[in-house]
Amino acid sequence: MNYLPKNKLKHSYFNRILILIIVFVLGAIVFSLIDSVIISSVSPLWKTENIVIKKFQNWNSIFDSQKKLWEENTFLKEKVSSLELTILALSGGKTQEEVLLELAGRKQRPDTVISTVLTRPPQSPYDSIVIDVGFRDSITLGAEVSLPEGPVLGLVSEVLPRSSKVKLFSSNGEETSAILERGNVPVTLVGSGGGNFKIALPQDVAIEEGDRILSADITGRLVAVVGEVNVSPTDSFKEVLAKSPTNIFSLRFVFVTP
Repeated sequence: MNYLPKNKLKHSYFNRILILIIVFVLGAIVFSLIDSVIISSVSPLWKTENIVIKKFQNWNSIFDSQKKLWEENTFLKEKVSSLELTILALSGGKTQEEVLLELAGRKQRPDTVISTVLTRPPQSPYDSIVIDVGFRDSITLGAEVSLPEGPVLGLVSEVLPRSSKVKLFSSNGEETSAILERGNVPVTLVGSGGGNFKIALPQDVAIEEGDRILSADITGRLVAVVGEVNVSPTDSFKEVLAKSPTNIFSLRFVFVTP
């Protein structure tokens, strides 16, 4: 029987270990190179993704800020509108507390009834509203309807036992005699729907945006506010656009004078 010399066995074992070490080192180098190539290739994608994410976050932040500003602006506009109406129509030093007491008692004066608005535009067409008082509450045809703050809105056009229909002055084609406060000029308001009016005035009559238009009776209550003045040099008249002093689409309470 033949045996390999011990030196040859050791030498063969050492060669195997050396080969394994060389393979391991080469594998590590190769994987390191591949990893570098992959990272170099993917890095631009990662950078692009980070840029896109940052931009999206910025856009989202801007959108949230704009939404908050819009909500705050809407609230402030409603508040300013309410304050402007109170200032424009303030009559006899009446306070909010007095108005609330009148609402609770349902009577402002012996000849005035406070009513809840049941339907309003656009639920009821042609600039009309339906209120919860009728002939059982002494309401009659032609009774005057106004806001708790004072401005007059229209007249009762139909009466039922427990409800009434009110035709607003701003109803399309409705004509209402009034007074332009600036210069006490008699005018005719022509309703154009949506709480809006039109007026035709001679060119030489002074009028500006924000001027008040009052009822023609002795009380001289607010009926409309001038919104826009259209002047054409070739015409002898100028067209004035006016609007109701309140938002007719959100009416809640009105006073009725039977």
